[in-house]
Amino acid sequence: MKASYTLYEETQILMAGVRLFKHLENRLPSLKELAEFTRFSVESVHHLANRLEKIGALERIRGAFDDRICLKDPLQAEALREASDSPDIGDDVKQWKEERESRLKEVEEKFSGDAARQEKQAQFAEIEQKLQKGGKEERKSPLDDLFNKDLKS
Repeated sequence: MKASYTLYEETQILMAGVRLFKHLENRLPSLKELAEFTRFSVESVHHLANRLEKIGALERIRGAFDDRICLKDPLQAEALREASDSPDIGDDVKQWKEERESRLKEVEEKFSGDAARQEKQAQFAEIEQKLQKGGKEERKSPLDDLFNKDLKS
């Protein structure tokens, strides 16, 4: 038995399980019975059933206590042959670790001795310039522009 199946293979196993269960038991299987029959987890059977129901390959008959599954148009599942599988969680974890490491490097560079020293020197240089000017900041008044415009016209 394979360790992992593609999405297409899983859907084919599920549909074959529906056919075999109906042949052996003379009734439609519930999701839980189908999970036991195919030896898939209940969650993966729900996922596959939802996916197959969306493309029209099977139909769920909803009851008061459970859902039964019957095949509607199994050839619709062939569309999943070309569909790529969803990305593996390992790829997502790897990407997240790489992003986290890059952020950690940025933070380390920001708070390293050299960067902090340069930032302090820049602040001290700015304060020194202000002190040399006498503590006064020369700002352009917005009123000057208004009065100059009126005088020019």
